[in-house]
Amino acid sequence: MKKTILITICILSLISCKENKSDQTENKQSENVSLADAIKSSSLKKGKLTKEEIEKKKKEVNHLFVANGGSILYMKNGDVKGAARFDTDGDFVGELLQTKTYGKYKDYDNYVIGDQGDTLAFFDENGRVGMDWKILKGVDINNELQVVSFTSPKKEVPNETEIVTTTKLVIFSPETKSFKDENSVEAENYFAAMDDWSYYSNELSKYFEELGVKPFYSKKRYLTFEIENGKKITIDTKKQINNFNVQCLLYRKGKRPIIVYLLPNDNDKEEIQRYLD
Repeated sequence: MKKTILITICILSLISCKENKSDQTENKQSENVSLADAIKSSSLKKGKLTKEEIEKKKKEVNHLFVANGGSILYMKNGDVKGAARFDTDGDFVGELLQTKTYGKYKDYDNYVIGDQGDTLAFFDENGRVGMDWKILKGVDINNELQVVSFTSPKKEVPNETEIVTTTKLVIFSPETKSFKDENSVEAENYFAAMDDWSYYSNELSKYFEELGVKPFYSKKRYLTFEIENGKKITIDTKKQINNFNVQCLLYRKGKRPIIVYLLPNDNDKEEIQRYLD
C-alpha cells in the first residue's frame, strides 16, 4: 500500500514538473524576444546622475534579470529599464539606472508580467531561484536556494514563534493527527507519510551532523532569523517558501536561510558547504 502511494505521488510530481518546465521555457523565450526588441536601441550612458542620486535610486530596485539577450532592471515603481549587455562588471546596476524607461510591469509573489503580457518566473518547481535573477525583491542573490519569497504573520505571535539564533538545520515537525478508525485509507496514508518523514529526517540529521551542523526539530509555526545587517525576518512554515512546500531550512548565523530538501541525496553537499563557509 505504502509503495503504491509513493509511486503515485512520484508520477504525479513528474507530470507536474514537465508541465511547469514547458510553461517556463515558453514564457522565458517570449520574454527574451520582447527584451531584444525593447532594448536593442538602448545603451549604457554615464554622467546623467550623480553618485549620490545613483545610491539613492538603488534602493528603488526591485529585481535584476541578466541573460544573453540583455539585462532588465525592474523598479519598485513599476518601471522597466534595460540594456543589450549581460556582463556585470563595475557598477552595473548604477549604469542600468541611467538608461531610459522602456516599459512597465506588474509584480506578483512568484513572477513578473511585462506590459506585453510576457511572464518571467522567479523560481523553478523545487524552490530554486532562476539562475538569471541577480536581484530579487530587493535582495542580492548569492545562492539559488536562498529564501526570498515567504509569508510573515501580520502581527507577532510569541507563543508560536521559534527564534533561531545559532547556525543549525531546522526541520519542520509535521502536524500530529489522530483517527477514529486507524485502518481507514486516510489514516493509512498519514502513517505511511509519517514513516517516510521519520526515516528521511533522521538520515538528513546524520548528513548534517557530519558537516558539523546541529539539527533542530521545530514544532512551532513561525521561525525568526537574524540576517544581514541585523535585520530580522519571520517565516510562516505552513505557507509556501519560494513557491515550494519546504520541510527544512539551513541557517548560518547572520545569513538569510536556504532551502534544504528532506531527502539527503537531493542536496548538493558542495553548495551547502559554500553557504556555511
